[in-house]
Amino acid sequence: MAGSSKRKASVLEKTLNKYRSGQKAASKIMTAAARDRAALDARSEAQYARMKAAAEAQKLAEAAAIAAMEAEAKPVEPVKVVATNLLAKQKHAIDTLFAQRRPMSNDDLRVFLGFDCNVGPLFESLKNHEKVRYDAAKGLFEYRAKHDVLCKEDVLELVNSTPDGLAIDEIVDAYVKAKDDAIALAEEDDAVIMLTNTETKKKVLFRKQPEYEVDLSEDFVGSFHDIEIPEYDVDFDKALRREGIEPTPRPVYDLGPAPEVEKKKKKRAVNFERMNVTNAHMPELFKAAQVDRLDG
Repeated sequence: MAGSSKRKASVLEKTLNKYRSGQKAASKIMTAAARDRAALDARSEAQYARMKAAAEAQKLAEAAAIAAMEAEAKPVEPVKVVATNLLAKQKHAIDTLFAQRRPMSNDDLRVFLGFDCNVGPLFESLKNHEKVRYDAAKGLFEYRAKHDVLCKEDVLELVNSTPDGLAIDEIVDAYVKAKDDAIALAEEDDAVIMLTNTETKKKVLFRKQPEYEVDLSEDFVGSFHDIEIPEYDVDFDKALRREGIEPTPRPVYDLGPAPEVEKKKKKRAVNFERMNVTNAHMPELFKAAQVDRLDG
């Protein structure tokens, strides 16, 4: 009886151990499955986020493309000016030709200006203006610069053909980068120098003239610089002018504000017509000679 109970307990223990082993194995399987499911969910969420971001980016790109197409399809309307007199219309027309830098018909100008340029006194003034070139055969207006230059090489050629110097202000209206090219030419090309006019303060380009370049000894240069030029010597300027040499303008010094001059107040004459003088109770005053002023 006791042996039978022991055998039953042994079988039960073995069965219980097998159950526990199976439970542990099942737990491991469930843990691994949960881990795999979590990783799959994470990948799904990341993939969903990427798909959502890609869809939003595509949507923004399509919106930008549509906006660009609408902008191209709808041309910008030029601002029309309001001019009432002839000179104002002439100025606006020339400014438009200068800004566009291309031959323009009357229809082209009307888009920008809002009025016709090929009729009446305005047409005659534009045809005869020094800043306008008109092609009668084609009916085209075009801005005319003072010098016909279109690039840096043209500017260099113009400087070489102008021995008295070329002011940069004379070519700024030739093309958009004319001023920049002129300054760059003076900085890059050894054959061109840029000086400032002491009177007008304008920049002037000159070509270097090798025929006037001579070698000077150091003694001569030293002696030249050793001569002191007085700043206020009027006789020195007179001596230069007697020799046919115009002195260089000297700087104007600020001597301070001019002294104030005290103004004398003028005495105002008495206006008897606006005065109501009645001395009817003293008639003897009016029998003698009367004075013209009461204050003198």
